[in-house]
Amino acid sequence: MRIKEAYQLLKSSIAHYYDNRESANIADWVMEELTGWERSKRIIYHDQEMNQDQIERFETIKNALVAGKPVQYVLGSTWFSGMRFQVDERVLIPRPETEELVEEARKTMAELSQKDDHVFKAIDIGTGSGCIAVALKRYFPSWEVWGIDNSTGAIELAVKNAEANQADVIYKRLDILKESKDDHLPAYDVIISNPPYIPHADKLDMAPNVLEHEPHEALFITNNDPMQFYKSIIEFSAHHLLRGGKIFFETHADFSNEVAALLEENEFEDVQVKSDLQGKERMVVGRKIGASL
Repeated sequence: MRIKEAYQLLKSSIAHYYDNRESANIADWVMEELTGWERSKRIIYHDQEMNQDQIERFETIKNALVAGKPVQYVLGSTWFSGMRFQVDERVLIPRPETEELVEEARKTMAELSQKDDHVFKAIDIGTGSGCIAVALKRYFPSWEVWGIDNSTGAIELAVKNAEANQADVIYKRLDILKESKDDHLPAYDVIISNPPYIPHADKLDMAPNVLEHEPHEALFITNNDPMQFYKSIIEFSAHHLLRGGKIFFETHADFSNEVAALLEENEFEDVQVKSDLQGKERMVVGRKIGASL
């Protein structure tokens, strides 16, 4: 089988799951993994025959994709903020919108964190693959960065990703819904989180490959209150966010204003709802006022 034939076969095989552009992107990604060649080189050598090992792996990957498994899980990795992360079905696949959340935090904190000799501390709540925490540590090497998650499997994977990307991140298993007042954690300058926020009613509108493979505990709220995790994180902030500290949330587009109102009701000021590159209101940022820790 030639490279160009494998590419076309894969693209057509997954066309029922994805539009033409996304099918092409996935096929490109797989072929680069199989051959080790970037697209420009594959175009030049498109008539090159694949070896037997490549063909066998191609068939395994194609069958998994045709069965609806997301390409990131099939290949076992994805890219986030210019770094490669291992992912599997224990963790949510990092999204571009979450990269935008990290970039918002980076821009906001770039000047603030250089004002004195204070060692800044940040915590990523619901860390999953660890992508947010690792990206923050890479942007701010002098910070002390923590990541917490209720999933032991997620913590195990996050530790591997931190090591692979040479980021010194402290990880701890913690259920924010039950342990929001945990006294064993320090006070932080930054809280950042992309918590579960999807109501169960939205399941009908979700792609099958997401619904059938990604961990539901990382996607869905556990009750009928879309503010469930935000309330717990804000309660955590009352005990663990320093006066003047910043909070960065990713939100459901339908509930961003509710999250902003919740912050304003709980001693936060300069609360802003920000749109992602698609124009959807998906980020909320605020600064803590009130008593200092």
